[in-house]
Amino acid sequence: MARFNTRDARPVGRSLITTVGAQARTHEGATGYLRDAKSELFLLAVSNMVGTDTFYETGGQRDDRYTRLVRQLAIADPEWTAGLLGWLRGEGNMRTAALVGAAEFTAERLLHEAPGYSRQVIDSVLQRPDEPGEMLGYWTAHYGRRLPKPVKRGIADAAQRLYNEAALLKYDTDSKGYRFGDVLELVHAAPAPDKRWQGDLFKHAIDRRHGRTEDIPARLSTLLAREQLMATPLDQRRQVLANHQYLLQHAGMTWESLAGWLQGPMDAAAWEAVIPSMGLMALIRNLRNFDEAGVSDEAAEQVIKRLADPQQIAKSRQLPMRFYSAFNAAP
Repeated sequence: MARFNTRDARPVGRSLITTVGAQARTHEGATGYLRDAKSELFLLAVSNMVGTDTFYETGGQRDDRYTRLVRQLAIADPEWTAGLLGWLRGEGNMRTAALVGAAEFTAERLLHEAPGYSRQVIDSVLQRPDEPGEMLGYWTAHYGRRLPKPVKRGIADAAQRLYNEAALLKYDTDSKGYRFGDVLELVHAAPAPDKRWQGDLFKHAIDRRHGRTEDIPARLSTLLAREQLMATPLDQRRQVLANHQYLLQHAGMTWESLAGWLQGPMDAAAWEAVIPSMGLMALIRNLRNFDEAGVSDEAAEQVIKRLADPQQIAKSRQLPMRFYSAFNAAP
């Protein structure tokens, strides 16, 4: 006798993917159904690796379809589309698709002279300090160097929120066409009122972009610590590593920058100095390197605790295959 699957039992929810009721033929000739625009955009957005070919579509075809759907819904239902793009970059963990979507959303609303949403959408999809420059790169490549106000203000909001000393050290490199200083000048970003140090940081970013060798302001302690490290003679750097691990942690040193600074192998002492400040992605990429260098049990325990912390795993936004790959690579 059934106890749970009774006449009164009903599904808890329903699929958010809906059709318009019209039939069509699939690529293979079978019967299919046409989806509505929101369903089509959602399914494409969560699987669209921009510029990447799939079995049935080239990367260009998929990108064009994605752009058309975003632009259609930017006018038809801007609130829903804005929410989708913000979610896509956040919980959806789709970086490039969200950035492209926000730019195309804004372009379409500007074309129709539709007010609202655009500034907020651009700000919402820029979640990493290098992404204001990414947005500028995409916008100028597709729409020219003139920056409409919603684009400027959205990028300026993101720069104010994301730019700090560690970000400048990690992401403001010569490999980028738009450096931090370029972004700040082009969008006229102002420092946050409650962050006195940010005014010094913005000025310093602009000065270094233009090659002006000004002294680092006293408020920028991380940049000063990095400058102190870089001034250390090469033959004394291992000693600094052994005796002043705190300096590495306060100088915004990634493991890549530490390896370059040492100009030699990353031995156990080097790894142990930088492990406390490494991100989770960097940790799982280097498990085998830790073992091969022979890091101490104490350092290994630090790594294990972080890998066993559900909150840190979720915050890292790493896909399951990253952990499986690390599992296979580590002894």
